[in-house]
Amino acid sequence: MFFVNECFRKKKFSGYFHDHYRQLCLHALHFMGNADEAEDVVQETFVNLWDKREQMETIKSMKSYLYTAVRNNCLTRIRDAKPTSSLEMIPPDALLPEEDQIKRAEMEVRIWKMIDELPERRRKIFLMAKRDGMSYREIAAETGLSVKTVENHIFRAMQSLRSKDINAYFFFFA
Repeated sequence: MFFVNECFRKKKFSGYFHDHYRQLCLHALHFMGNADEAEDVVQETFVNLWDKREQMETIKSMKSYLYTAVRNNCLTRIRDAKPTSSLEMIPPDALLPEEDQIKRAEMEVRIWKMIDELPERRRKIFLMAKRDGMSYREIAAETGLSVKTVENHIFRAMQSLRSKDINAYFFFFA
């Protein structure tokens, strides 16, 4: 009987991991400001969940539990990294209600999915501009394209994102 229960828990745990890992990493990124640290926090959260796997059935909403755990783990890391921390050091998202934080993370997942669906070259140029903060001239120099072509790629990427989900577009780019 123990073996059957353990196999069931592993399967359920694996489902939670695959369903929520990417969203939780994006959620943690808001707090940590660093992708590697964000992933560390999320992985640590799942390790803690696995350590408490016998209690998984008692958790009413696994999604809420995971988001809360990630937020708390991020805030603990921020607090422990600095001897004193003021409110200015805590990301503004940490002060949002849990439901709003979850909605924001879901919106981020939608926008990243739409970005992933852009043609490869357009996606690369778009990310260089929006994620990496490069100027059109810098992108042109790195890619060997003209500034006008870079402008065109970014315009078309923005146009595509706007047409797929206007709410996500305005949430991030307005």
